[in-house]
Amino acid sequence: MKSVFIREIGIHPWDQPHASKDENYVTITLLNQNYESAWKTWCELSSPLTKEFKTLVHWHTRLTPYLNKTQEYVSKKEFSKKAKPGDIFRKNESTGIYSKIVQLDTNVLCIDPMRMTDYRTSITLTQKNSVNFEELWQRLCNLKDISNTDDFKLILNEKNSISFRFYDTETYGAAQIICHSEHLSLLNKIITEMKIEEIYQNDVYAYIHSQAIQPKNFNP
Repeated sequence: MKSVFIREIGIHPWDQPHASKDENYVTITLLNQNYESAWKTWCELSSPLTKEFKTLVHWHTRLTPYLNKTQEYVSKKEFSKKAKPGDIFRKNESTGIYSKIVQLDTNVLCIDPMRMTDYRTSITLTQKNSVNFEELWQRLCNLKDISNTDDFKLILNEKNSISFRFYDTETYGAAQIICHSEHLSLLNKIITEMKIEEIYQNDVYAYIHSQAIQPKNFNP
């Protein structure tokens, strides 16, 4: 089944009941009945986007401190084996919690989609300019998780950033784009070229649980 999209003004995290209708932000949700197809749709959207937004990074937090020094040592050693220059895996000294920032391949087809679904503890960001990893880590390291709209305002402190989150459930898959509204015209252009159908929030249940839904401009 073809993916659809939902376009909303404000910050509307898919997993949260409370949204912000702040007109400085926009949320676009790509939805399909399975995660694999939603991921492919995101890749199709992101490929032209990375021509202008040339840096792609992934931030992730552990949520809790390590139980012992051995766990901490092993994790740091494993990280160092795969890390690229500039990647960070570091402990917040006030909380004892580790978080990391790693660079992703801007060829999104090379990214493992199953690594991207920890939406409560991670966020993917693309930026027009080079990312100051140290500054980004310092800004995000106090986040315990990503649980409310204020967290996104902190994450999107840099206006040239666009954030992505991914959801893999038994009944559907989704990819969300949340960013400043100044990027909406570019996103609209890409989506128009993709020729995917727009639905509203009240169409979601019907879309997920049926083979097809009527277009939003359907007049019986």
